[in-house]
Amino acid sequence: MTKTLKPAPVSTRQLTWDPQTREYVGEISSTHGFGRVYDDACDEGLTLVSGRTGNEEVFVVIDEVRDAEGDTQYWVLRPVNPNLDAALRLFND
Repeated sequence: MTKTLKPAPVSTRQLTWDPQTREYVGEISSTHGFGRVYDDACDEGLTLVSGRTGNEEVFVVIDEVRDAEGDTQYWVLRPVNPNLDAALRLFND
């Protein structure tokens, strides 16, 4: 059975919430980077910790957007929990 890990915690206070897109937005430098999400796979992500409640949700990288030179512009992450309607976009600064 696959176990979900709790990689690289980051507080929602370090990010901006956009209610129209239901997306947290921030810069990768405001996090501790990515860590492994599952014990039996190499998927990377982070653990978002609510600055208000302390609840934790694990997000996994689903896309990495690059520019014409091949440099990463931003990463898109989605929650592991399918019932959570939110996303996370981290820009490469």
